[in-house]
Amino acid sequence: MRDIFLKKTGIVTQRIAGELVSLKKGDKIPTTSELQNRCVASRGTIQNALAFFKEQGAITCANRGHLGIFLLEIDHGILQSYAVSSPIVGTMPLPYSRRYEGLATGLNDAFKKYDISLNMSYMRGARERINLVCSDMCGFAIVSHFAALEAIAQNKPIKIAMNFGEYSYLSRHVLIFKDPDKKQIEAGMKVGIDHCSHDHVSLTHKLMQGLEVELVEMPSHRLISELRKGEVDAGVWNHDEIIDKNYHDLHCVFLEERFNSEEMNAAAMVCKNDDSAMAIILKNNPVRDDVLKIQQEVMSGQKTPCY
Repeated sequence: MRDIFLKKTGIVTQRIAGELVSLKKGDKIPTTSELQNRCVASRGTIQNALAFFKEQGAITCANRGHLGIFLLEIDHGILQSYAVSSPIVGTMPLPYSRRYEGLATGLNDAFKKYDISLNMSYMRGARERINLVCSDMCGFAIVSHFAALEAIAQNKPIKIAMNFGEYSYLSRHVLIFKDPDKKQIEAGMKVGIDHCSHDHVSLTHKLMQGLEVELVEMPSHRLISELRKGEVDAGVWNHDEIIDKNYHDLHCVFLEERFNSEEMNAAAMVCKNDDSAMAIILKNNPVRDDVLKIQQEVMSGQKTPCY
């Protein structure tokens, strides 16, 4: 019956489910006229949709005359399944560190727990991931909180839907050098830079401020191999990967604390400003707590990564 009903009502059913799923037990349901205006549908379609949700057990109502219709019971899970009818597509960095593996596993398990179909893609470069959200190719992207703020400042049509908190994205950035005797970027050096990463660009420019250096554009994942070949002298890197992959041959220097801000260490979920599906999911499911718990379990070795 669900499929037949959806074929007849289409997007209107999803919109009404979205209106209802934001309510709680005891709330007053919007009037038919209000739903008509919000969902751009006929009175009959609205009434049929409400009747359908009652039959499905999604809502139980009480008519209190001139006061209106109130919710006696509401099943957010059923309503959510109609409001978010297609799989959510997300994107995040390649899980090359244990921290990212934990984040990927946490997202996978948390969405599964709440019966939300999730398809994930993994790619480096916050700019590229944010562009996928802006072009409606992805419902959300995981980036650093810093990258999210930078994109918003550049008028990208996105919002921060969730901040996972300090150290959920990475532990710290470091500088890596070809020469084991170097401790800071110096004039004349060739420095790798990846303009697809807000964080990489910002840190690189701060660290080379006032110095004449040669910036060598490259994808960040090539930095280590190019440094080993002598094509570059230095670059900014994620310390988590160095530890997890046992890159003992790399000479790395910790950055001063002022360069390792919470904004760069914290993971943020961004989505389109007008994305009602993500708003519904995040409002009705404690995804953040589940993701962080699982991330810690993966990082401590209590849980095997699965994503």
